Amino acid sequence: MENQIDVALAQYKDAILKAAETISTYTFSPDSRSVFSPENMDEKIKLLVPTDTPTRNRFPRKAGMGQAAAWKRMTSKLHAGMHPGDVGTKTAIGFVDAGAPNETAQTYDMKSAAYKLLGRKVEVGGLALAASKGREGQPDMLEERENTKLYEVMLGEEEMNFNGVASTTQFDGLAVQITTYSGNVSFLTASGVGSYCNSLFREGADPTLLIASARQNQALADDLEKTGSLHRIAISNQAGAVGGMRLAKLVNPVTGTLIDVEPGRYVGYTAYLLTEKSPAGEAWIEADELIPMSRVDVPSSNFSFIRFVLEALALKVIGEPFQYEINTGAVS
Repeated sequence: MENQIDVALAQYKDAILKAAETISTYTFSPDSRSVFSPENMDEKIKLLVPTDTPTRNRFPRKAGMGQAAAWKRMTSKLHAGMHPGDVGTKTAIGFVDAGAPNETAQTYDMKSAAYKLLGRKVEVGGLALAASKGREGQPDMLEERENTKLYEVMLGEEEMNFNGVASTTQFDGLAVQITTYSGNVSFLTASGVGSYCNSLFREGADPTLLIASARQNQALADDLEKTGSLHRIAISNQAGAVGGMRLAKLVNPVTGTLIDVEPGRYVGYTAYLLTEKSPAGEAWIEADELIPMSRVDVPSSNFSFIRFVLEALALKVIGEPFQYEINTGAVS
């Protein structure tokens, strides 16, 4: 019986090792290519979700095609034709029997953005790589450095999501694409965020994410503590207490929904109040990927192994009137 168990365990171990094994042929594919065929790393990065890349973790990703991403950007709000604050002619939602529904004057403009490449190069000497493979239970040096560079590329995309400018080798980030609503404040406060929520509510939006620098998040938490909304000490048992707190969500004072509060390492002096999806489920901000995160093994004329970790994408702000950009001056 014990022998059968040992055999079964050995078979399971062999199957697991084969499932985790990555085999590289180091051949051209096809022969006319000057670099190797990319290997999609989506499955690998699903296990790596850094806390300092909140927008990359949250924004949906869509497969792209062609040389540029193209989309229709909404430039007017959705309405039922009965809002007291509507300007101009109202379009009735009701219609008579045997008639046809009315068409609203919904406006869009066409936007396009060229896909931009993001990546890092990994090179390991042949002798160093051979030596690293002898360490029991440890990944070889090429795999270790690949993981580090993979993380670096993710950080680079996160920074570009905010500060990218398409006139360079970057795609346009939120700071460029959000133009309808903006505000100025030295420090974030709950009442200030509430006023921004009110502006977005009039447009038909219900924001889901507030992302700001660590200092601005602290200012917001301190503002709430002063009003008695938060307490720094939580008693976990009779023997001790847990001190400190982190503000994770903020109540939208208009709708009562919860807004996720995230620290942004790369937002700089700007905070963002974002509506990620419409109530109907349509993505109002998304990443358009031409090349998902991939690794490419590249021929080397030296005794070394070279690998590129790269992706190609563009950021699309589709529901632009439903986003708010907050300038916090020189306080980050």
